[in-house]
Amino acid sequence: MSATVEFKEETKGNWNILKAIGRIDTTTASLAEQAGLAAIDKSSQLAFDMSQLNYISSAGLRVLLRIGKKAKKEKKIFVLCGISGMVKEILEDSGTDMLFQVYESADDLN
Repeated sequence: MSATVEFKEETKGNWNILKAIGRIDTTTASLAEQAGLAAIDKSSQLAFDMSQLNYISSAGLRVLLRIGKKAKKEKKIFVLCGISGMVKEILEDSGTDMLFQVYESADDLN
């Protein structure tokens, strides 16, 4: 099985929204990190939309932590949204969901 991830970026008000589609695992984590760090560089508010992400591994969780650390250091806002299914279970089981502000969907951003 080939692991793939792609990203779509959009702007909603003051938010830069980075939508991850597919899987973030050891194979795709570096792509996810590059996309996330580039997206946080472009905006003071980044929402990582996980509504079309069907799997995230520990490597993916580290990516979220690195993006969050960069955002905090630069006094920017980084939130997660659209978490469901297995991805939600993984984030909850690892406690990662407690480290970020989480929105039900990108539509809830204000």
